[in-house]
Amino acid sequence: MRLVALLVSLFPSASAYEWFYGNVTLFHSESSYCDVDNYLMRNYSGPLSGFIPTVSIKDKLHDTHGYIGYQPITQSIAVAFRGSESVSNWLSDLNAVMTDYPNCQGCQVHKGFYTAEQAVFLQVKNEVDRLLSKYPDYQVLVTGHSLGAALATLTAVDLRSEGIDNVNMFSYGSPRVGNTAFANFYSSLLGNNTNRITHHKDIVPHTPMHERFTHISREYYQPNDSVTLIECNGNEDPKCSYQWHITSVDDHLKYLGLAMGNSESACIQVLK
Repeated sequence: MRLVALLVSLFPSASAYEWFYGNVTLFHSESSYCDVDNYLMRNYSGPLSGFIPTVSIKDKLHDTHGYIGYQPITQSIAVAFRGSESVSNWLSDLNAVMTDYPNCQGCQVHKGFYTAEQAVFLQVKNEVDRLLSKYPDYQVLVTGHSLGAALATLTAVDLRSEGIDNVNMFSYGSPRVGNTAFANFYSSLLGNNTNRITHHKDIVPHTPMHERFTHISREYYQPNDSVTLIECNGNEDPKCSYQWHITSVDDHLKYLGLAMGNSESACIQVLK
């Protein structure tokens, strides 16, 4: 119970944001940048103390990586996706061709993101189903940073579409994933279980361009480097991330005090 108290006290309270699971997913998003070959062999500590990894997500063709596991002390199952760390990932990021999304009429999503997510979705769903059969009351936390945030967004809505109710999505520095119809469909399924975190002038939430793509709602905006989040309104709130025309790569690489995208620092952060 000491860890639970620590997790709650690390960040200030907020009226809507779920800081408890938010802190856990933040560290999962960071730790996903660790050496992908060591996901299942590491000792997780700090907010991830007691986390037991069970499956390594790996698709060589699309260079999609992440891990799945569970943490008894937080009663959660985590699905964490790694963000962009290779040329092939960035090519997927920049390929802003849209494709039909089959679960709702008129919905379209980023073809590169969707192709990468679908390549591993069956593996993810099978493992989540297996863990839920053992721990039916656990929350399913789907998370990632950058490209990993886009994959988490798609995976969460696909899991929910498959009938898994207790799915919670936390994304950090996510690009836009689909069109307005998709964003509306997303809100209708996940509702308040969506948490899209943005940091100040982070460049990635401004991509792909807003002409064809629309962010999902439930944005929480970090206005500077302090550990503070502002609850935003709608899909593209002009008082939050969307207000900026001059953007920053540096703001993409740090969220709520944690450096993102550096596999070496991520491993140091969570190793005992």
